[in-house]
Amino acid sequence: MNFVATHLRGVLRKPARLALTDIAITVAAFFATAAMLTHDIAKATALSTLTAIPSGVDQVLYSDGSEPLSQLDKVRHAPGVVDATGRMVASLNVNGKHYQLTADPGSGPLTRIHVIEGAYPYGPNEIAASSTSGLAIGSVLKSLTVTAIVDAPSGDGAAVYMADTKLLAVAPAQLSRIDIVGSSSLPGVQTADEARDEALAAADSKIESLLAVLTAFVIVAIIAALLVATSTFRIVFAQRIRQTALLRAVGAPRRKLVRAFLAEGALVGLVAGVIGVGAAIGVGYLVAFLLGVSGPGPALPFTPLVVVVSVLVTMLAALAPARSASRVSPLEALRVTDADRDSSTASWLRVAIGVVLLVAAGLVTYKAFGDGIVATSRPGGAVLHFLLLTIASGTLTFCALLALGPVLLRPVLRGIGAVVAPLGPTVRLAVQGVGGAPRRAAAVSAVVALGTGLLTGVLVGGESVRAFNDAEVAAAFPADVEVTAAKEDQPIPDAVLAKLDGLKFRIVREALVVNGVPADLNVSDVDIAKLPLVGDIRTTGGSLDDLGPGRAAVSTGYAEILHVKLGDTLLFGDLHIKVAAIVVGETIAGAGMAIDHADLGHLGVPERPTNALLTTDSPPSFGDAAQVTVLSQYRDERRDLVASLEILALAVLALTLLIAVVGVGTTAALSVVERRRESGMLRAIGLTRLALGGITVSEAALHGVVGVLFGLIIGIPHAWLAVLSLGLGAPLTVPMPLLLGTSAGLIVLTMIAGLLPARRAARETPVTAMRVD
Repeated sequence: MNFVATHLRGVLRKPARLALTDIAITVAAFFATAAMLTHDIAKATALSTLTAIPSGVDQVLYSDGSEPLSQLDKVRHAPGVVDATGRMVASLNVNGKHYQLTADPGSGPLTRIHVIEGAYPYGPNEIAASSTSGLAIGSVLKSLTVTAIVDAPSGDGAAVYMADTKLLAVAPAQLSRIDIVGSSSLPGVQTADEARDEALAAADSKIESLLAVLTAFVIVAIIAALLVATSTFRIVFAQRIRQTALLRAVGAPRRKLVRAFLAEGALVGLVAGVIGVGAAIGVGYLVAFLLGVSGPGPALPFTPLVVVVSVLVTMLAALAPARSASRVSPLEALRVTDADRDSSTASWLRVAIGVVLLVAAGLVTYKAFGDGIVATSRPGGAVLHFLLLTIASGTLTFCALLALGPVLLRPVLRGIGAVVAPLGPTVRLAVQGVGGAPRRAAAVSAVVALGTGLLTGVLVGGESVRAFNDAEVAAAFPADVEVTAAKEDQPIPDAVLAKLDGLKFRIVREALVVNGVPADLNVSDVDIAKLPLVGDIRTTGGSLDDLGPGRAAVSTGYAEILHVKLGDTLLFGDLHIKVAAIVVGETIAGAGMAIDHADLGHLGVPERPTNALLTTDSPPSFGDAAQVTVLSQYRDERRDLVASLEILALAVLALTLLIAVVGVGTTAALSVVERRRESGMLRAIGLTRLALGGITVSEAALHGVVGVLFGLIIGIPHAWLAVLSLGLGAPLTVPMPLLLGTSAGLIVLTMIAGLLPARRAARETPVTAMRVD
């Protein structure tokens, strides 16, 4: 007898149950694929944001210092070059407002902008303006007429655009690099990927942290898919006890039953994998289009492998439940219902496994602290190392929850029952119904706990990183505009100072002795309390209110380099200055340390300011007398990058919550299908349709409540570990109102997931109780 074929025919005769199982696995496959594509999209977005090298560029050639037009002409006529454009910027000042005249082809793979209105200029004396410039089509800037409005990178600020050769005809500009489409063997040429990697290393080392977080999301996605699949099969197989027992009664060997269950898992994994991967690719392109970021790229060729992995993971997920189900005795066929099979107790083996897993999670966490997770100065790759340890700890803790779930469920439900008892018999019956099947309830609550844990991680980690980034940006770029002398380390000319109405201060290079070790760094006398963004500046130690004569504020970046702690004394010759505050950030208004104005004067520094900070939307122009830097552009660029990656992380999180909701809905629907006899009996003793449906909805809500409680307990500590893993020195920030609100929303979603099963349960009649199966 072919037991595999017989089993599969039995499965196919239950299309509703098969569809519910398939939905859960499809969502898991969708989640894993979408997480991988999200990592791909986010990396491309970060690369394009930080390096300004478009995705269509194949090669890059940096300027050799020769005349721009001749170098451009040489590259464009070189063998293998399909297209090339020069990257250069010139300053354009009109009526006191500064515009960035930028070279861009306007179309094709080399463009960085997108025309949203009008026609891109290709004729003489025509320009395109960014949507943030405040210009309109027809505006005239020094005989240059605006013919188009374009969507441009936020870092460009108030910019206008024209082709490279047209720009050189209008204003003198220095060629920075040439972007090339094609493959040439010109001296000094390098691939676009090599250029991006170099630009990233020079731009901001924290990109390693951001991409490591996204890599961690991919790993979490795979783990989530495996755990959800395992939980689903545990529920499904446990609810087919009588069918399995009948097969055992007619002579089916245990190993053949295991094969049958694995064949079911392979079939479900194949169908679900194809559907999930296809849906994820479609959504990936849609999200990239809506957000205006780069679409999926290198990950696409690997998506067929995801289908294969989906089959293998699903078979692996089915293995343990299949082995458990195959141990069913033939006498189980005499039982009236499968629900009686779910024991309310857990074996000593499960408890022992749970305890061992918790101890292992503690050891992994101990190793993370032993390896220096709290340190901010680390070698390359340390962020990913600590994130992997955090994921390992979280996975072990979650697996411990799966093992100990039936044990923990009883006291939790007892406490919940005491709270909800006044709500009436419907809720009390729901509590008893959930407690009557502890393994099934623990499995589905674990899925909700996974969603809640990741929700907590993203919200807590995101809030901590965002607060840290805002503080760091506020310290580094504390105003909209900075004015300095045309020559470095020189005071601002008096004629320029007379026109400035902002905060003026001095920055000089000074020698000092720190803890007996000589050093030197940029020191300023900027009055931090008067900085425009002082409200966003944060300290890791001390207070900005304690600053004054004999006291200094040091940035966290320089404090790490100089090994300075709060309360240390710095020696500037015969001047002793105490560290009164450690300010979050690499610099404080361009300097590593801020001291009192009188103290800087005591060192013999001239009184004339070298820097000035202004708050204005229209940066002034002083020609060659002074240099004007628009700090708000850098600030917006940093914030936009964090916001973009946070949106992508929330997209992955949304998929996690979808898994949790589908898991609850699947369990509720399977429960209704398998407990039709019980529902009929409740109807026979007088329970109304509304009350019967209310029990199902309440059970779904209870799964959400238990899952949220477990998820918060697991999620908050591991969110703290994830924040430490980034090595930013960011303090843990827990947005409790947001966290509680979203947790309540997740419980509501689990209730909604039980509505359709509740409608089916409410349609049962007392006659159903007379049926044996």
